[in-house]
Amino acid sequence: MMNAPALPMNILNPNLITRRSCLKGITLGAGAVVLQPFLNALAAEARGEVPPPRFIFLIESNGLYPSHIQPVPKVASQVGDTRGLRSDGQRAAVDRMGDVSLGNYEFSEALSPLAPYKDRVTVIQGLSGADNPGHGGSYSTLGCYNRKLGPIGQTVDCALGQALSKVIPVVGLGVSPNPDVCFVSNSSVNTPRRPLPFHCQPKLAFQALFGSVAEGSAGRQYDARTKLLDWARTDISRVRRELPTMDREKLDVYLNTFEQLRARQDKFSTIQGGLKAHVPAIDKFESKGAPARFEAHCDLAIASLASGLTNVVTIDAGTGDGAYHTWKHLGIIHDGHAIGHQPENPEFNKMRVAVNKYHVERVASLAARLAALPEGNGTMLDNTLLVYLSDAAETHHGTGKRWPVVLVGNLGGRLKAGGRLLEYPGFGKTGHRTTANLFLSLLHATGDRREKFGIPQDDLKGLDLSGPLTELLV
Repeated sequence: MMNAPALPMNILNPNLITRRSCLKGITLGAGAVVLQPFLNALAAEARGEVPPPRFIFLIESNGLYPSHIQPVPKVASQVGDTRGLRSDGQRAAVDRMGDVSLGNYEFSEALSPLAPYKDRVTVIQGLSGADNPGHGGSYSTLGCYNRKLGPIGQTVDCALGQALSKVIPVVGLGVSPNPDVCFVSNSSVNTPRRPLPFHCQPKLAFQALFGSVAEGSAGRQYDARTKLLDWARTDISRVRRELPTMDREKLDVYLNTFEQLRARQDKFSTIQGGLKAHVPAIDKFESKGAPARFEAHCDLAIASLASGLTNVVTIDAGTGDGAYHTWKHLGIIHDGHAIGHQPENPEFNKMRVAVNKYHVERVASLAARLAALPEGNGTMLDNTLLVYLSDAAETHHGTGKRWPVVLVGNLGGRLKAGGRLLEYPGFGKTGHRTTANLFLSLLHATGDRREKFGIPQDDLKGLDLSGPLTELLV
């Protein structure tokens, strides 16, 4: 029997083990595609490198009323408490810049799921965005130009992904109301006239992102969706044994994400197999399909970031103009279009709040998952920014003159964000700013110093709208 090659002394002697030498000594086999980006990130951390900034954009469809995310002051007499609130969920624009701490405020019902992260939340009111997004701004939401022009320019997520992500620039995930839709292409643009395809079926997205581990095996043809962990199990177990204790916890959390994905996909396949034989199950499955797909996409988002496959994820929860969900699991029997056309109806506004709250719950869930992933002296949430906004601006028939945005995080201190309510002067007023200025802030925070982004609205061409939001930059 041949003698096994001697291991480096600093691997054999626990007293001499260093994180850097341990990571350097690890080799990979079947698990290389999944684990190599992950180990690269650990190695960079071991070298003392600052973790990369990461982004998750979550786009809700059908409008986000400014008042639904407006924090409520604990003291009713406080300046800015209820100024301009109206029964239709809108609120009057302000004439002057406001910048207050959220410490003396409570979150509205729709925003309440983010209460545990109040010190990380920044609510931004008063920005305008693309011209007349109508039922949905499509590319214009993240591109800041008139939607009628089509995908004429790069969107902010792709601009960030191009600079930050080494494997996949942007992972695009869509929650289409139609469960049979496989792909959509209406949210993000890589280069002019080249939109980014969004996966709408978690199964296909999972195969596209992580299925390469199961491809090309000489003796065993595993299905990438259900057998990924089995295929890489030997490597993963060995790698875990070789990792320093401080990194095993991170690997366990990372692998737990894959376990959850696999369990959800196995359940999905079980249901799928019985659809033809049990026709009533189709209606039941489809009525719950969107929430299940939404949650699965959130899992995929975390797995993609944790694995190092990407640093930018965009989740489009509506997938475009004319695509309306009926969130029956919330007790709502009307689709978004019907709700949107009843802005003065208190009952329909309650439905809007419930839908907004459901989306904010997804944001809070993403934040919680990131907070569970150790990184450096903190967690992945410390280095991630979650951006929540609607593709239809401020209402069902959005004008683009008001585009509420909620941020969670500060990119590892690259932004002066967290625990703040920023209110910019109304459309066309002195000091007015736009979502393009917000996106420039994100670009500046990650090293892209450009001064202009998108195309200003026609009515704002007389204002100087260059540069980032200085209130957000360090």
